[in-house]
Amino acid sequence: MADPSYRFVLRLPAELRDRVAEASKLYRRSMNSEIVARLEYSLSGVPNQRIESVIEPAFFPQLETTFRRDLSDDEDRLVRLYRRLSGRQRRALLDLLT
Repeated sequence: MADPSYRFVLRLPAELRDRVAEASKLYRRSMNSEIVARLEYSLSGVPNQRIESVIEPAFFPQLETTFRRDLSDDEDRLVRLYRRLSGRQRRALLDLLT
């Protein structure tokens, strides 16, 4: 049985909506399929630091610094890498470490 789908409303700026429409025509799929495909690609695996800095909110580094003040650089790096893992990858890593 296929995974259940969930319907929700998504607000997009007009220009972004037009770009999604253009891409979906190019790849001959629906706009929904285009958005899903791009989200799956975007959220799979560990993004590199350049990509992460583009998508994180402007205030995120300050918040992270405040909450992780007592971590070493290596511990901070581990936390960041762990957060980028999928749920399956997190469980596998924890199983490996325990």
